[in-house]
Amino acid sequence: MVGLEHEEETVSKVMEILEPLGIPVEVVGRGRQLRRMPSIVLRVPHHRVAETLLALELQGFPDVLAYENVDGPPKSGDNAAGNGADHAV
Repeated sequence: MVGLEHEEETVSKVMEILEPLGIPVEVVGRGRQLRRMPSIVLRVPHHRVAETLLALELQGFPDVLAYENVDGPPKSGDNAAGNGADHAV
């Protein structure tokens, strides 16, 4: 989950930071549903979570949290061990 300082901050700014690093990102939530301040929820591969957190924090997003979605159904194509697609930032 990435906290946004202002409503004007967009998903595109986050994508501009992560795409050059080759980090695949899927936006799975946005707005104020989860918190009082504007935020977006991203799904990233498990093995790229630490890199994602660091990249966003270094580029001025100080409010970045990571968690694992253990309640959701597996996405099609996920193997038994999991491919890490169920980790959110």
